[in-house]
Amino acid sequence: MAIVDGVGIGSRSKTDLVRQVGDYNKITKVSSNTTVAFTGSNPGAGFICEVVTNVVIHGSAGGSIPGTSLTADTLYPIGLKKVAIGASGIVYVLHR
Repeated sequence: MAIVDGVGIGSRSKTDLVRQVGDYNKITKVSSNTTVAFTGSNPGAGFICEVVTNVVIHGSAGGSIPGTSLTADTLYPIGLKKVAIGASGIVYVLHR
């Protein structure tokens, strides 16, 4: 079967939107002795703390949570503005 220019699936243009396959599609690891801001085009949509010691999570709309109030290896679907970690601690920030 012949395909006429401009007709058929082969002539469709690609969409401007990239299809995402999961709720979170990018991960940023924040290690000890580090402070990272997640603003602008790189917002944090959730996080998992592997080590909660010396961790402070700053919410995207204000407020903060000390790592001692969190449970390790638990997904928290809370928007982030900043993660600050002292001498120990590991946080995985999830992005949409």
